[in-house]
Amino acid sequence: MQDLPLRYFHSVAQTGSLSAAAEELHVAVSAVSRQISNLEESLGLQLFERRPRGMKLTEPGELLLTYANRNALDMKNVLAEMHGLSAVQQHKITIACPEGMAWDFLPRVTSEFRTIHPGASYDLQVVDAARASQLVKDGLADIALTYNLTPSQGVEVALSHEAPISALMSAQHPLATRSVLSVEDLRDTRLALPYAGSTIRYLFDIACHLKGIKVVPTYTSQSLGVIYTVVCHSQDIIALCGAITVRGVTARDNLVLVPMSDQQLSQRSLQVQIMAGRKLPMLVRHFLTFLENQLLLSHHQKL
Repeated sequence: MQDLPLRYFHSVAQTGSLSAAAEELHVAVSAVSRQISNLEESLGLQLFERRPRGMKLTEPGELLLTYANRNALDMKNVLAEMHGLSAVQQHKITIACPEGMAWDFLPRVTSEFRTIHPGASYDLQVVDAARASQLVKDGLADIALTYNLTPSQGVEVALSHEAPISALMSAQHPLATRSVLSVEDLRDTRLALPYAGSTIRYLFDIACHLKGIKVVPTYTSQSLGVIYTVVCHSQDIIALCGAITVRGVTARDNLVLVPMSDQQLSQRSLQVQIMAGRKLPMLVRHFLTFLENQLLLSHHQKL
């Protein structure tokens, strides 16, 4: 496939309109429109739905965009090698993840990785799970850490790690000495929960519904930092979170984590996603290996 039509296609796909792409490419709108039409004709496929307010990718267009993003990244890596840049130092690692993973775990892991690779630099983008996957798919992030419940087209799962949901509470809470809890045990307790729509809240609500339990939380917030601080200052409050997100700080704050036994809360997995089919730079590959070891270490600490 010729480079020029693909470049025009990529610009239209990213900007969502012919006029915005023309401005970005410094060409006439008619030139962009002609390149897109020629590309669709040569492929025998419709790549865009023409709408009054822009251009929306069709399913074949989504597949081509994935190819175009991967092609651009591969070219960037080849050019870096041609210019003689160190294979380990040529790439900043861009990571996209929800707040839970960015709150303690990833800052700690990336700092420890720099003791092995001092030249490593990072761009940590805190977004929701769907956006994290999209950033990887679009080539704007090297790695996404998500709790996605459904697979995303254009990404592949490089690592998958068990990430069950636990109850977080003060060591002085009456339930803190229990070895395991269920949603039935939380029926009459004061809870701090994330907003509806988060993975934790979604799975918790399902578990409650199956047991016929109605729960009205004392606190709700979209921020793990808020919920964690509430638990720190309230001996009667229980929060739900993934153990991996707070394990490094609970002992310091005199908090405990108690596993939840409900099937819906114990079978959650953390996915480490990369762009499908992409040849990752060496530094990113080293980081993935290091990340896998840290996840395994966290699992053994839990046991």
